[in-house]
Amino acid sequence: MPKQLKERVQVGVEKKGKPIYKWVTGYSQQELFMNAAMLLQEYGLVHGQQKKEKPSSPYFKAYVERWFELYKEPKLRQTTKSSYLNLIKNHLIPHFKGMRLEEITTSTVQELFNAKSSMAKSTVRQMRIILHQVFDLAVEDEYMKRNPTDSKRLYISSDKVEKREALEDHEVKAIIRGIPCLKREDGMLLALLIFTGMRRGEALALRWEDIDWKKRLIAVKRAITYKDNRPVLGKTKSDAGNRLIPLDDQLAAILQPCRQLGGFIIGGSDPISETAFKRMWERIGKKINLYGATPHVFRHTYITLAASSGIDVKTLQSIAGHSDIKMTMDRYAHKRENNIIAAGGLISSVFRSM
Repeated sequence: MPKQLKERVQVGVEKKGKPIYKWVTGYSQQELFMNAAMLLQEYGLVHGQQKKEKPSSPYFKAYVERWFELYKEPKLRQTTKSSYLNLIKNHLIPHFKGMRLEEITTSTVQELFNAKSSMAKSTVRQMRIILHQVFDLAVEDEYMKRNPTDSKRLYISSDKVEKREALEDHEVKAIIRGIPCLKREDGMLLALLIFTGMRRGEALALRWEDIDWKKRLIAVKRAITYKDNRPVLGKTKSDAGNRLIPLDDQLAAILQPCRQLGGFIIGGSDPISETAFKRMWERIGKKINLYGATPHVFRHTYITLAASSGIDVKTLQSIAGHSDIKMTMDRYAHKRENNIIAAGGLISSVFRSM
């Protein structure tokens, strides 16, 4: 019987650079070479080099953070940036924790939507928009074969009861009657929110020189956001946020006695901190009944009342600071129904007089 031949073959390298060897045997040189070739093939080696495996896709956390930093953050205003970061850090990353892009499917996305059913639909829709953009990029980078948010199976359900968007007329009247009971600056803040429809950050960023007392106009030029309780002065939510708002007579009467040459209307030389605002809002709520209203509710109330007054939609869009007239039409145009009905009567009278 022929003598068995034995040869040591390198099949890899350890992390520290030490070669990895395996033994092959054969009863002839040809058999030895064939067995060595099969061993090399088994380990994916070609010409002594280990075949590189296709790297695994990145973890969702690292990828979405890089996407935001590289493609999204430079284009976003401060207010929108804070909203995106909140959704990414507090909702998306925790849900996809420890998952690589290649492991995410339509089912795992649907599980996210189901888990967030207690949140407003608009918030969950925003999460879907973010995920769609991230996964589109992942498909382009060849980390995913398809975008799981493209599936028609996906649906968003919400158990959350939508809050009332506008106060009733009698509630607005009661709140206005209570303004004189408040501390001077508290009353000015509440009046700004009621009589202008400005966003909270816009009202807190308003300066005395932004008011044109002769033309009775207020110029909205900037907004406040908060980072670690500190106010950050920046641009308004969109280009449409830079706008003019009519100065209401009741608001003028409240502000005029405190009128200054410059500075912030709320805060003086510097805008107030987030903690200071919360304390101010708590004081106001203890003094008068706000009927559960927030600054956002006062904004909706103002625009709703403006819509019902008969103002044309384009002017309403400008006052509200909406970048898209569709938003104005969808949310507030129906509030003009009574005016339209009344207009119908006037048009009919014209035809009857012909």
